[in-house]
Amino acid sequence: MRKESSVPVKTNFLKVLTTSVLILLTLAILSACANIKTVKIPQEYSGAESKIVIVPIEAARIDAYFKKLNIEVLIDEITKAPNIDELKEIILATLVNWHPEAFLCEKISEELTKRGRTVIQESEIVPLPENIRHKNDAAGLWYNPDITIFDHSAIKNHYNPTAIMEVSFGDMMIFANGTLTIILTRVIEPNSNKVIARKRTVKNMRRAKYNLRDPLQRRPYVTNFKTEFESALSKEIPIILDKMGF
Repeated sequence: MRKESSVPVKTNFLKVLTTSVLILLTLAILSACANIKTVKIPQEYSGAESKIVIVPIEAARIDAYFKKLNIEVLIDEITKAPNIDELKEIILATLVNWHPEAFLCEKISEELTKRGRTVIQESEIVPLPENIRHKNDAAGLWYNPDITIFDHSAIKNHYNPTAIMEVSFGDMMIFANGTLTIILTRVIEPNSNKVIARKRTVKNMRRAKYNLRDPLQRRPYVTNFKTEFESALSKEIPIILDKMGF
């Protein structure tokens, strides 16, 4: 009887593993670079007498990204069991009406209120402009400029705030055992529309461990995602505000 060669399986495994390593290196570099530039808010805008309006900005991209960071998922990709693409579709369908920008806005509002600031939370998520929405660097195109690209005149006229805070996420990548996301926060001076404070935070929101090869654990993996992500995000918000000078 001819022994079947294991070369194709090993080759596939090495391809997947190599891709995983490259992505991890890329994310490590991203994490190192993205946290470098933090601009603290000037003291005259951060006092207890200040009035801050917090505006959620549409997130650039949310993507369920498996096959990485988990050896079981690497093996599953080779054996084609379970169907990772199907699991990805289930998660994206579950999250279609989830708005993490609104949750981020809410939690920052709560934390600033605890710290004695007067806070107004905008309920409507501001959409990204059409000319940047589908670009790879959509988040950077609104976050990086020193003058806001959004029209906040209605907020300024209605509330007369001391400052306007724009909050959102850069790319959000959902892995098997966590979610790597970029949390973007910056503060605008209403009269000049200039950015007076900013903080970009790269964070891997760790999750409970799930065996995705076990069909009984795949459903809890999906249904528990939002709770686990939001719990981890809530712990990060006070740290972000501390570093911004609040």
